Amino acid sequence: MRSLINALLLFFTVSSVTAHQFNETWAYLMKGEEKYFPASSSITDVGCFSAAIDGDGNLTGGHLAPPKLPASNLRYHLVITMPWNKTLAHLYLTPELPLRNRIIKNIVERAKPFDGVQIDFESIAPEDGIHYLNFLAAVKKALPPEKQFSVAVMARWADYKQSHPDDAFDYPFINLVADRVIVMAYDEHYRSGPPGPIASLAWCRNIYDYARKTIDANKLVMGIPLYGRSWQKETTTQAFRNPEVWTDLRIRQAKLSSAEETGGTYSYTTNVTVEVHFENMASLDAKMALYTSSPIQGVAFWRISQEPINFWQHIAGE
Repeated sequence: MRSLINALLLFFTVSSVTAHQFNETWAYLMKGEEKYFPASSSITDVGCFSAAIDGDGNLTGGHLAPPKLPASNLRYHLVITMPWNKTLAHLYLTPELPLRNRIIKNIVERAKPFDGVQIDFESIAPEDGIHYLNFLAAVKKALPPEKQFSVAVMARWADYKQSHPDDAFDYPFINLVADRVIVMAYDEHYRSGPPGPIASLAWCRNIYDYARKTIDANKLVMGIPLYGRSWQKETTTQAFRNPEVWTDLRIRQAKLSSAEETGGTYSYTTNVTVEVHFENMASLDAKMALYTSSPIQGVAFWRISQEPINFWQHIAGE
């Protein structure tokens, strides 16, 4: 009986959470997906995703100007990304190389029509940590003072930082440089790893606790995922020794085709187990309830078009 009562109390507590309890509600928007922007919502800030840095230090893709959306009084932020490549990151960030200053110049120019700029670099090697932090400070200095400067950071927690003292994502330093720090509290289980929740509540709690200790509350924005992911448990791709091919062919009782130009081939159908994890309204409400347990600036949803049906109306309290 007590567990039922506790469950009901949690349900009503979580259900009462709305985005209006935050000063800011961020949501990321991919170029080409403007049609998915909700007609009614509590969104205050749009992360326009993304202008990517190419091999020459130029910005490609993304929005050239804030999109026309069915809402007023929105703030638009140009999100700058780079390929997931630590070697490229080193070339981009090293002050002695020419790409760094070119990138900063291009960011300042591209940002002119936007209210702010967000740096979202995720593949930074520990040895490039100082260059990364100095890069952030240089971008902030180069931008006009009226442009809001935000930084999206990888999810970190106390135990992680203790075991990775050279980690590039130095929350306290980034807190000093940025106007907003968006903590990407998702991808607990990622595409190339084992299956599991996108962002379990216990995992998020550890990240939130560490973020509150290292980032000013009026700068802290907690990222919340809206998506799901699937994992195929069995590995069906493999290399064969030639005798193994004939053994497999007999077991499968498959039809063999052969040609001198291409060799032999056969095909068969097999069953695999696919495990899917995704966010639903209950898990999203629970995260929002967690992030209202101690006042912070806001939350940021990744991303528009991936949300549950009626999600934006739900968090707006409609």
